[in-house]
Amino acid sequence: MNIMRNIFTSFIFIVLTATLSSASADVESIIMTIPASVINDGIQKALPANFPIESKTILGSVSIDAIKNMQLQKDKFSGQITLSGHELNMVTSIAGHNLRMKIGSLTMTFQCDASIRFDKKSQTLFLKPLITEIRSDDKGKTEVASLLSQLFNNREFPLELNKLKPIIGDTGDKILNISMLISNIEITPGLLLLKLQPVITATSKQK
Repeated sequence: MNIMRNIFTSFIFIVLTATLSSASADVESIIMTIPASVINDGIQKALPANFPIESKTILGSVSIDAIKNMQLQKDKFSGQITLSGHELNMVTSIAGHNLRMKIGSLTMTFQCDASIRFDKKSQTLFLKPLITEIRSDDKGKTEVASLLSQLFNNREFPLELNKLKPIIGDTGDKILNISMLISNIEITPGLLLLKLQPVITATSKQK
């Protein structure tokens, strides 16, 4: 899930400087709004994304090849995902012996609604996808497609966000250090909201 972590971190850096320039000194928190079009553009440029399968019944790897019709709704992402499986093998147990059945490649599409939960203490964003309308390019591999979807369906996946680097400014006599802590992440129709808590410290220059 490194792809989503990198996308969120990149968006924060892109907008952060402009956001700070418009914030007054007595603001306790900053709300950064990121349009769905910006998020969609970042995701498309980051695909395809490969990751291993962690399962005792299916071996191989999968890649997210495309995400279409992505929308931001109240408290969730929605979109149509195309996923490919590579060098797939299904593991079955017969008389206490594990047998591998070679499946090969598989391409499937499904509708996904993903809810989010943010833990401020650990700076971790949790994604919980709900998968529906599964379609496989090979009708003979429908069972495998269903098993693959169960690896992701209705499970929480943690995305530990990269720590934001502080912004350092030189005022002449002092060095200002502005650190940012993400206090919450929310989704509203068409927008992703990042709530940031700035911590500003000043250090006198040595003469």
